[in-house]
Amino acid sequence: MLSPNKNTDIKYSILYISGIIMKELQRSGTIKYDDLKNVIIETIGKEIGDTLELSLSFLFLLDKITYCQQTDCITL
Repeated sequence: MLSPNKNTDIKYSILYISGIIMKELQRSGTIKYDDLKNVIIETIGKEIGDTLELSLSFLFLLDKITYCQQTDCITL
């Protein structure tokens, strides 16, 4: 889901998940994609669908995160 509406559970929105990603990256600095996905699933649940990828794309487009393909890591 790209934007929340009145019927949306806010914890599945891109903005909420992006905030969780930013907090985790501030805490750890660098994190592997699979580890980040596990953190998000533990925090929110397995019903995230494509929202994790959309949130990462959102943060990447805002130039808040970078992705290193060789190590499969995301950094702040």
